[in-house]
Amino acid sequence: MKKYKTLEECLADQPEDKLSQINMLRRVILEAEPRLVETLKWNAPNYSQGSEDRITFNLMNKQGLVKLVLHMGATKKENNNGTPILQADEGIVEWNSDIRGTIAFYDASDVRRKISAVKQVIKGWLALSTK
Repeated sequence: MKKYKTLEECLADQPEDKLSQINMLRRVILEAEPRLVETLKWNAPNYSQGSEDRITFNLMNKQGLVKLVLHMGATKKENNNGTPILQADEGIVEWNSDIRGTIAFYDASDVRRKISAVKQVIKGWLALSTK
């Protein structure tokens, strides 16, 4: 697996169809909260709110999909069997624990279909406290 040194290098190495999905989602995330800081984490775009990582792309998965991982950084303990902290998930989040969920996208059309729901989920997610 290639290890990217910069976000720009990561993006430049993506196939065109995947890059289209990534860029649509990057715009949605930053429109939802313009103060997020975009960095590289897990070899993919990552968004921090204050000092906490909150949303990270998963571009290297068995399915070859573009995924968004909603999480609360490393400071909050998660419960794998707990009730998801975000109830208004628009039916698009697959919960891995009470504070970590994933949204999967199959192609650019799927991103466009889910764009409104993704905006709502991201706004709700970022409104939650990580403390």
